[in-house]
Amino acid sequence: MARIWKERLTTFGTANLAPREVILVRVASFTFRFTTTKQLRECIEYYEQKTHPSSRIPAKVIAADLGPDWRELRGWDVERWFERLPMYLLEEPKRQKVLKALHKTLSLVETGKL
Repeated sequence: MARIWKERLTTFGTANLAPREVILVRVASFTFRFTTTKQLRECIEYYEQKTHPSSRIPAKVIAADLGPDWRELRGWDVERWFERLPMYLLEEPKRQKVLKALHKTLSLVETGKL
């Protein structure tokens, strides 16, 4: 059973003068944290894929996104959000649980019931 809730950000600073909320989803012993519905949709798209392509990004793609000085802007130790997820969540039974919980969260957000 997934637990879905919202929390108000409690850290203060110049970036957090306007009150913001985060959406938290606890499923399969892991808590997902989303600040936008775009992040939630990206996570759903990621978990809908059974087989994931290589996480390697070609240098041409990075250079097109960041510009000619991309080596100074992006270090090689930078991880993308999906590379930090625990691997056990990709096992088929848990992947299905995660997808079910994320779809339920998206429907609650879109209907305004969360």
